[in-house]
Amino acid sequence: MTPRDFALLAQEAYTAKPDIGRADSASRAIVRQTAAGLAVAFPGTDNVPCWLADLDIRQVSVEGVGDVHRGFWQAWQAIAPAVTAAVGAQPVTLVGHSLGAAIAIMAAVSLTLAGKPPAAVYGFEPPRVSSGLGVRALLSKVPVRLYKNGNDIVPDLPLGLNHAALLTHIGKAVLPIANVQDHMLARVIPALGPA
Repeated sequence: MTPRDFALLAQEAYTAKPDIGRADSASRAIVRQTAAGLAVAFPGTDNVPCWLADLDIRQVSVEGVGDVHRGFWQAWQAIAPAVTAAVGAQPVTLVGHSLGAAIAIMAAVSLTLAGKPPAAVYGFEPPRVSSGLGVRALLSKVPVRLYKNGNDIVPDLPLGLNHAALLTHIGKAVLPIANVQDHMLARVIPALGPA
């Protein structure tokens, strides 16, 4: 599967009934069998609980990685047992857009700490997730692909935090300044190349 295919899966996570969690929460995911094997996709911010998770930028200490964004970690922790059970011993690719990308990264942290690192992580327009480099170090052997389209502002936030991996810049900016128009999956998917 291509990055575009995984972005389409992230898009599906917004509209499909969650296989895990509730649609009215920040903690939800879809589980799909794909050409690349099992994939779990997390949608981004589309309701009030998601905004509350995004805005809870306090740090929480996670043993083995240091401080991470509390809202993202708590959103992941609410569904961690169900996701872990759905994955079992299978290799899994974790996918998400925006908040969903951050939750996918938190899931990768948990699975890796448990000795079951994911096959890959695809994050589209991810916010920053940790104050140190512990997450990046922990996931250094996991293929983590993070994409920033144009001048999307979300991957530049929260200030003072770090990404789990380097960003791949794609697409043409809709505006010459940081903006949210470039954040939309409707702009990201075409920027990843033809179908």
